[in-house]
Amino acid sequence: MLREHDTVTVKVDVPGDGLHAGDVGAVVHCYVDRDVYEVEVLDEQGHSRGVVTLRGDQLLQLNLASLVA
Repeated sequence: MLREHDTVTVKVDVPGDGLHAGDVGAVVHCYVDRDVYEVEVLDEQGHSRGVVTLRGDQLLQLNLASLVA
């Protein structure tokens, strides 16, 4: 289960929201009663592209510590 402020990547294309697999964002809200999240998606420069609602099966939590090394 994801938590607020987790960094995530989109696992699949979501054409209705203009998202592509590999897009990155941060969880800004978790719906406790279901596996659904509000995610702020960022562009390559770190600017917000907007907030979208996604299911947990569409997201993968990133471990940024492993990406820095």
